[in-house]
Amino acid sequence: MATVVKSELAQRAEAIYEERLKANLEAERRDEFVVIEPDSGDYFLGRTLSDAAWAAYRAYPDRQTYGMRIGWPVAVEVGNSLK
Repeated sequence: MATVVKSELAQRAEAIYEERLKANLEAERRDEFVVIEPDSGDYFLGRTLSDAAWAAYRAYPDRQTYGMRIGWPVAVEVGNSLK
C-alpha cells in the first residue's frame, strides 16, 4: 500500500477547514465544494468543484489553492505551479 504524504499546502488548507470552516459548512453546505487559499485563509464555495475553483482563480490567479467536497474525505490541489 502506498504512503500518502500531504503537501504543506494541503496541511495548511486542511487546518483552516478543520479549525474555522468545518462545523458551519458541513451543517449548511454538505456535498458542495470549497476551495481554500491558505495564505489569506479565504475560501470559495460552489455547487461544483469547477465553480469554486474558478472563483478562487479569479481572486488569486497566481496562487495555489486546495479544494474539497464538503463532508467527504477527498481533496485536490489546484493552481499555478509556474513559480
